[in-house]
Amino acid sequence: MGGVAVLFAGGAIAKILGAVYRIPLTWILGAEGLGIYQLVFPVFSLLIVLASSGMPTSISKMTATRLAHHDYAGVRTVFRVSIITMLIVGVVVSALVLGLASVIANVQGNALGTLGYVGIAPAILFVCLLSVFRGYFQGHSNMIPTALSQIVEQAGKLIFGLLFAYLLVGYGIEYGAFGAILGVTLSEIIAVTVLYVIYLKNRQPAPNYSQNGLQSTLHSTVTAGAQSAQAQGVNHKTQDKNSFKSTFSELIRTSTPIVLSSVTLPLLVMLDSFFVVNLLNQAGFDSTTATILWGIDSGAVNSLINMPIALCLAVAVSVVPAIAALNDKAEINVKINKALALTFVFCLPVIAVFLVLPEILTDILYQGSLGGAEFLHIASNLLLLGTPTILAGSVLQVQNSALQALGKGNITMYNMLFAGVIKIGLTLLLVPMASINIYGIALSSLAFYIVAVVLNAIYLRKKLSFRFSIKPVLPSIAGASLLLLFFANVVVLPISHILIAVLAVSVGIVLYLFTLWVFGFNFTEIFPFLKRKSVKKVDLGNT
Repeated sequence: MGGVAVLFAGGAIAKILGAVYRIPLTWILGAEGLGIYQLVFPVFSLLIVLASSGMPTSISKMTATRLAHHDYAGVRTVFRVSIITMLIVGVVVSALVLGLASVIANVQGNALGTLGYVGIAPAILFVCLLSVFRGYFQGHSNMIPTALSQIVEQAGKLIFGLLFAYLLVGYGIEYGAFGAILGVTLSEIIAVTVLYVIYLKNRQPAPNYSQNGLQSTLHSTVTAGAQSAQAQGVNHKTQDKNSFKSTFSELIRTSTPIVLSSVTLPLLVMLDSFFVVNLLNQAGFDSTTATILWGIDSGAVNSLINMPIALCLAVAVSVVPAIAALNDKAEINVKINKALALTFVFCLPVIAVFLVLPEILTDILYQGSLGGAEFLHIASNLLLLGTPTILAGSVLQVQNSALQALGKGNITMYNMLFAGVIKIGLTLLLVPMASINIYGIALSSLAFYIVAVVLNAIYLRKKLSFRFSIKPVLPSIAGASLLLLFFANVVVLPISHILIAVLAVSVGIVLYLFTLWVFGFNFTEIFPFLKRKSVKKVDLGNT
């Protein structure tokens, strides 16, 4: 639970830095330069997903499992095999991007993007290596290095990306975009260097490794299994189990379904980008209006909806090592219920804000930039319609991580692919309807998450006899309900939208935390430094 707090805080800081970065970057590059940057970056993101998305989870699971069995030789083998594997993958993919830079840019329709692909190619190698270190530390239940690396990435991009873009834009917009992209590459190099230094400080000499274990210089968050191993000694696996070949096979077998699951959403977004404008044309909109509607949904609205989902990823990441080391179904169920309870704690207040204040939020954030009051109204409706996706998407992350930790990553892959087919079908059916049009995207996305969550729940119920416990989420439900009542009264006040938002958020946070406390939410389980005597507490996992 402490790992969740660390990752959540690190993710929040990284998100803030990322948001700050985009505003001055737009000023420096202008619309066309930013367009070139946006041609390169989505391709880079997709390649990263394909090359390394499954590695942190797989390495975390394999490391935690070996720690639970006191197999420290196996932990070293996992790390060594992972580094070699991702080094090869990173070099190959980076070389392909470098060699095909002009080809990719020309296929996209803008040769000015060539220089951007040259600048981003080395970053792929370092992101691959970064995934190994993150998985290694997460397997030890030490989330501080991962959170630190996220902050370093965004800070490096903010500082060096803006600096290089400013220095190079005078030579041409393509050079300005190249400078921003070069900042991304440098930030990944710095992040890898930071984690490597932490790894060297944590690493024990090989002969003493099994006796001393891993002691974090930043924070002692080693799992109970690892602590027990220090007292009981190492239960070594067979030589074949720890061989390079068998470890490599396990790594590929574990990561492949995770990669396929991770790539499902980026692929669906890419397909939407091909479908939606044409489907809106069928609904009676001209190409310009259709493009604006797509931009409102995919850019303005989804950036708001995806932020709390991304922050809740901290919960999902922490689930993997916590569950991978367990064999008892009852204990696994407790861990999953704890993770879901935290997901509700983080999601429900945001949902309350979006349900009551969608028009105020879109007016504050996008007034004057969406093309008029009509489009602003459409954005607020899309935000309202997409709000349930926040909870469904966050719950799906926890379910997927739990199944992946149990070696059932193929189940998450099948379920998400099936849900993806449903989404595509609904998109093709709903968007061409004049009465639904762009709202069909929000409906199809919500259907995707609901179908995937239900399928995962059915499997967990069948194989683990998992039962969702309502008791741990009652404090957050009570707090969110009170927020809804409070916001409903604040929104009608005869003051500016900015003042309404400030009042709602500032008072709402205090009100929500107070309600959690009244209903006995156990804050000390997440933040141990707050430990104190309490009259009543609700255990996040007990039914």
